[in-house]
Amino acid sequence: MHSEQSVTVSFSIFKPHEGCNMDDVVAQMVDAAASIEKCSSSSSSSSSDISIYILRSISKNWAAAVAEKRGQKDANPWLNLQEAAAFTKGFSSAVRMVDSGWFEMNCGETKLGFPVFGQKRVGDVVSVRRIYSGGKNQDKLSYCCLALLKSYFTKTKGLHSYTFYDSMDGKRIIGLGKWEGVDAACSALSKPNGCPAEAFWRSLGAKKLKYDVCRVVYASKKD
Repeated sequence: MHSEQSVTVSFSIFKPHEGCNMDDVVAQMVDAAASIEKCSSSSSSSSSDISIYILRSISKNWAAAVAEKRGQKDANPWLNLQEAAAFTKGFSSAVRMVDSGWFEMNCGETKLGFPVFGQKRVGDVVSVRRIYSGGKNQDKLSYCCLALLKSYFTKTKGLHSYTFYDSMDGKRIIGLGKWEGVDAACSALSKPNGCPAEAFWRSLGAKKLKYDVCRVVYASKKD
């Protein structure tokens, strides 16, 4: 398990309003991310340590913006980024944010070398698992995430890396996996007795679960 470095992540999900085009939503998200990184790259502040990724679901009508900051404990990824508000402020009425939160890295494993979530490239396949604990079983669920990685990671074909993040409000966990391709991800995630089985997570106290497979459509050039 890699834990030498504190990693804090902002995770936000966006959808188009009814009658609007998902392609337009993704295009606006990519433009906003590129603009923010262009500004931060010329800054000497800690904002230059931020990496931004845009993930688009391959089967559902949503996309996620992931801002990752490595280093300072409990650092808000957007804290020193003056352009942060511009990420959504410049969006048209076609875009709506349906979920968001701040997360800290709990545990991760990789077959590619450290860091476990960094080094994403456009076209990479990423699975997103969202586990809602309701604020009562966060510690128990977090411990089980570590046990799952030890039990399943090396045995799962096509899985290159996997990271679990705990929400700062104590109500959610997000799991992000990097796969060799869509077929490998879908095959592993659809197994009845696999980690995504709702019965398993609910037995540990999870209130709601969601997962999907995405492609990276924007990735920080600094990585």
